[in-house]
Amino acid sequence: MHELMSYRRYGRARSLRRDRALDRNVATELWFELGRYVATELLLELGRYVATELWLRSDRALAT
Repeated sequence: MHELMSYRRYGRARSLRRDRALDRNVATELWFELGRYVATELLLELGRYVATELWLRSDRALAT
């Protein structure tokens, strides 16, 4: 009987380790996705800013 109880505890501990590993994997994937999204948004904003600045400068150069 004692061996059966110990096996159950061991099986549960192993299951908890697997759950934690899965949680870490999911969290890591979410961070990568968030990082890609933020990087993309920042590049789009920067691109719009640079394009606007270049357009304004060329407009000013043509006006003078």
